[in-house]
Amino acid sequence: MRISWQAVAGGLSGVIAAVIWALSLAIYQPFMQPNGFWTDPQTGESFPDLAGNNTYWPRDVRQMAILLALAGVILIVDGRVRGVITGAVGTVVWLIADVWLDRIDVSGHAAAAWLGVGGVLGFFATAVVGARLSTGRPAGPAAAKHLAAGTAAVLAVTSTLITTPWDEPVTRPDFVRVEDALLVIKSGLVVMFAVIAVSLVARRLTATRAGLVGVFVVVAALAAWPSSGSASYGSLLVAPVAVSLALAAARDVPLARLVAVAGACFMTLLLSLLILYFGGTAAGRALTFLAHNPPVNGADTDLSIALAGLALGLLLALAGYGATRSAYGHAGAGTSGRGRARPDVAADQPAAERKTG
Repeated sequence: MRISWQAVAGGLSGVIAAVIWALSLAIYQPFMQPNGFWTDPQTGESFPDLAGNNTYWPRDVRQMAILLALAGVILIVDGRVRGVITGAVGTVVWLIADVWLDRIDVSGHAAAAWLGVGGVLGFFATAVVGARLSTGRPAGPAAAKHLAAGTAAVLAVTSTLITTPWDEPVTRPDFVRVEDALLVIKSGLVVMFAVIAVSLVARRLTATRAGLVGVFVVVAALAAWPSSGSASYGSLLVAPVAVSLALAAARDVPLARLVAVAGACFMTLLLSLLILYFGGTAAGRALTFLAHNPPVNGADTDLSIALAGLALGLLLALAGYGATRSAYGHAGAGTSGRGRARPDVAADQPAAERKTG
């Protein structure tokens, strides 16, 4: 496997993902998981403590980290189909292992160290196998890379919504340390998802396109960051559409087409929010049950932010690609109606592959 800047960025994302996953599983999950009892003041009967909104934020962090590792594999294999399938299989295995390890309540700094080493080794094993299976294969199609990049960009935004269950301001020293750790973790996830997204479309960028992409990224950051950790209109509506526009702007499309992308993404977002909310809640409850963790209080919500964000990212990436695809005519042959090579396809292929056709 030839070492390239893509391999370095993908490998770094895998290492960071493994470290974040291990810490969240062995250190912060045991800290957050309810394990006491409360007594009914009227009857004197004792009941186990229940979880509440955001109690299981370490689970969301772990799932985000696993998805970041998958994105790293996709970047390393350059979107090649066999490599992506290998990464997807590894991700499913990792998610199953995560639930099982949560169920048996692994904890402690030593466990975190071993889990981190195991996660790094598992990631690189998956990446190497995926790269070997992809050797000699053409680079992944532009549509697949746009889908992966768009999903990674939305996951970067979704990562800012992960928060602890405590009301601000937090004053207890142990709570403050957890809040600080979560801020660092979220920052790492946001930065690495953004690096993956940009890296997947870097070959298409010109100076003009890069400037426009930067404008949309700034808009997304301004919309999401002030409301980090809360589901505001900016973080839920503006930021996901802005990052989807940033990925669309990386393709050489006219401004009118970007307006179509904004409309398509906004309508997709509005139509899917309730479905994703209830679907993510059902997934969260199932994960809590499978991990044998205390259930969430009936008045609160057990939402899997990571899985809902994954679904939203895929939907917005599909909507964005569909709104820009027709800008170059029929996509089947990779050429326009006049037989001219589509700029987005040509720019996405290495020079050697473009020469050989």
